[in-house]
Amino acid sequence: MSSGASPEPPPALSAEYVPALDRYGLADLSGVGPARLVAVALGASPRLREGLALTGLLALLAGAGRIVAPLTVQHVLDAGPRPGSVTPAVLVGSGALLVAGVSSVLLNRRLQFQVERALAGLRRAGLRRVHDMAATTADRVPSADLVTRLTSDLDQVTTFLQGGGIQFVTNAAQLVIAMVIMLIYSWVLSLPVLLLAVALVVTMVSVQRVIARRFDQARRDLSRMQSAVAESVTGAPVIRSTGTGRRTRAKLDEAVDRARDSLVRTLWPLHGNTAFGELAISTMTIAVILGGVWWARVGGPAQPRLTAGDLVAMVFLVTFFVRPLQFLVQSLGEAQNALTGWRRALELVTTPSAEVRHGAPLPAGPVGVALDRVSARYGDGPLVLRELTVRIAPGEHVAVVGRTGSGKSTFAKLLTRRVEPAAGTVVLSGVPLGRIDDGALPGRVVVVPQDPFLFDGTLGANIALGSPGAADATSLAALAELGLTDWLATLPDGLATPVGPRGDRLSVGERQLVALARTALADPDLVVLDEATSGVDPATDVAVQAALAALTRGRTTVSIAHRMITAASADRVLVFADGRIVQSGPHRELLAQEGPYLGLVAAWNRPTADEIARPAAGPDDPDRRNVR
Repeated sequence: MSSGASPEPPPALSAEYVPALDRYGLADLSGVGPARLVAVALGASPRLREGLALTGLLALLAGAGRIVAPLTVQHVLDAGPRPGSVTPAVLVGSGALLVAGVSSVLLNRRLQFQVERALAGLRRAGLRRVHDMAATTADRVPSADLVTRLTSDLDQVTTFLQGGGIQFVTNAAQLVIAMVIMLIYSWVLSLPVLLLAVALVVTMVSVQRVIARRFDQARRDLSRMQSAVAESVTGAPVIRSTGTGRRTRAKLDEAVDRARDSLVRTLWPLHGNTAFGELAISTMTIAVILGGVWWARVGGPAQPRLTAGDLVAMVFLVTFFVRPLQFLVQSLGEAQNALTGWRRALELVTTPSAEVRHGAPLPAGPVGVALDRVSARYGDGPLVLRELTVRIAPGEHVAVVGRTGSGKSTFAKLLTRRVEPAAGTVVLSGVPLGRIDDGALPGRVVVVPQDPFLFDGTLGANIALGSPGAADATSLAALAELGLTDWLATLPDGLATPVGPRGDRLSVGERQLVALARTALADPDLVVLDEATSGVDPATDVAVQAALAALTRGRTTVSIAHRMITAASADRVLVFADGRIVQSGPHRELLAQEGPYLGLVAAWNRPTADEIARPAAGPDDPDRRNVR
């Protein structure tokens, strides 16, 4: 865990900014325009709101300082090259350029600092949201998509800013100031420039919508491509062993081609917009020059309506007016790509949290469980569990068995809030599960999955996650409590043994032993074992079973079991079929009844072809299947 104060969660946003949920369950901002998107960004990134007035003032000073140059040129041309006119004009122009340069430097530093702080805050808030979003949402979102939203999508924003995005603020201020001064000099000559500018902006906005949709699709296709690449890299051993390389390459080729085609489709409107912008800008300059010459002659030589200085100043002003438009056209693609990346990160950050804050505490001691007519489903799918009513006493060990698809794992997810009931109530120690404060669950209710996740580090560091900050002596005591001291002695470096990424240096059984030690260190009151022994190798099965017996002693335990040996050691067995509990009772009582449980035990005891070919298993064989 990180030290120091935790960043504040982003504030709740108005429903108009989060109008719907997309197929992942993340907030969908795809239909939100730039203005509202900025409003969402300001709400989710308070850092961006700090000092907006100062930022605007620096932008105006930087833009206004540049505009002074054509005014001084006009003054010198009209007044003549006299010392009394040239020297003041040079001093004023130099001072204005100095102010513009200093303001521009300060503006760039301020914006870079503020934006980088805001993006860092978005990354922190997004990571926090990954950890506290609804489990049903987290289960649907590919991990590569979440990583992309917090890394490369936000990197697009940084790339745009470093490539000149910050200049957009200065250019926008310069454009406004130039337009005002142009109107003061000559509204007649300014009119065609403004009409062409309006046509350019309207066209750009229309094409921008097309570009935005295509960039959004391109980011999605890139995310899918990264998911396919990550999957193929992680599953490389399986691909090699199964000979599915050709099919995997075909899938990768399809993902790469789709991402390439999406990016290429953004180029057509982007290049068309650039060409139209260049044409409009050139037309503006020509219109001012030709129109200025004509307008100057209308008044006659004696009283020209436009002096030579005015005409030169207007040409300069048009240049200062046109440059921001030209920059906008040229940087439209990068800006839209950055905006898309920013929006995708904001979608994650503004996804509603599933945390229960300021809820009820969980009473101390072993946890009792009560389900009353509970039904559950995934999304809009059919019911997976149907009207379950069951009580589990504090300290009781209950095994849950049934055929694949009978609802066992969904039952476990109900107890840990990874699935919300569609009907009925789940109660822990007399408190409805949905009302229990999230801070009361960690360490009290712990899940041991079939394939536990280990972080790349040492064995001791992974065990200590059960109680952050625990010393090695505490971890050793937890291992001793589970009878795993002898196993630890077989490792080359003891607690300092590196486990590798995801624990790859350990066997499946050894990873399970680490997970059990981590759980014991947490000292939970409700343990949910989700197929925790189904993939354990025979060599470590005895150690795992002994550790499980020590871990579950005195604690409320729910074991989702495929192995009948786990059911035989439980206080009670719940037999699931078609989402319902069809049998309930101790192992020996259920063996005396006709029903699904007897069939499951018979199927478990039936020898496999390998077992028939080898000598009969002795009574101490850890892989002995016979359950009575």
